[in-house]
Amino acid sequence: MRKFVVITALLLFGLTSLSSCAMGRKQWPQAARSEDRFTLRLIEGVRQDECLVLEVDVRGATNRLWRASVLYEAVGDGAGQGCAGCPFVPRNARHFTRGQEGFDLDGNVLKLSICGLEPGVEYRFRVSGKSELPTMALEYTDVFQAEP
Repeated sequence: MRKFVVITALLLFGLTSLSSCAMGRKQWPQAARSEDRFTLRLIEGVRQDECLVLEVDVRGATNRLWRASVLYEAVGDGAGQGCAGCPFVPRNARHFTRGQEGFDLDGNVLKLSICGLEPGVEYRFRVSGKSELPTMALEYTDVFQAEP
């Protein structure tokens, strides 16, 4: 009888130990924010005729920047244009992916340009950056105005 109690106790202890190994918090692996994060800050934005030429400072893990997008909207009274006092609602976007033409990252400075803007129209814009790591959130610059 005593042997039965000891074996039962050992089996219960073993099962409890093994089952507790499978317990715990389960989640997808995430990027280490301090090592894999970058930030964006506009250095200069110049309107040249129908083009907007931008220089963006990329700090942190610059090698993780996979895609940069220029989000923009025309400001005015016409159809499809935003109003000057309204919240920024980008109606257009141009995407530049690493390795593509137009994605010019030299050290910490990213140079982007978009052309085909309407002459004489003011635009509001911001730059967003997407990491190559899918769990990282998008990074954004502030919203800026480009006068004609």
